Amino acid sequence: MYQQQQKQPFCALTLYLNPTGNKSPKFEYKADAKSLFTCSLTKKKYKLSQINEWFMTEEVQNFVKQGYTGKWFAKTQQIENPKQYDKGDFQMVLSFIMIKPYKPQPNVDGMKPIAQAIPQVQQQVAKPEESFDDDLPPF
Repeated sequence: MYQQQQKQPFCALTLYLNPTGNKSPKFEYKADAKSLFTCSLTKKKYKLSQINEWFMTEEVQNFVKQGYTGKWFAKTQQIENPKQYDKGDFQMVLSFIMIKPYKPQPNVDGMKPIAQAIPQVQQQVAKPEESFDDDLPPF
């Protein structure tokens, strides 16, 4: 039987940017320098200057020890509870997410990798006397 693997919790630091009301090429979203990032594990809030402290917490270091690395991601989403002073219906979600590194698997379902499955073609050098197969008299 297969063993159930314990699913790792989502580890990220997220900041929400509010709409400016402008369209590209101007900036469409903004956040104050005092805006706080939220940890997905502990729900604790961090300032921009405290991101290193978040990274050094025991919860995040458990991911680092398992080989996870951080990557920045961003998406737009509809604002769930818009405030009357919001200048748009969408907000930008900026997250620093701990991602497990990609490790290529040696094979899939017991099949050999392509390099092993395709036999190597061996070059054959024809000897001069074997290069002609008909015995024709000379002209």
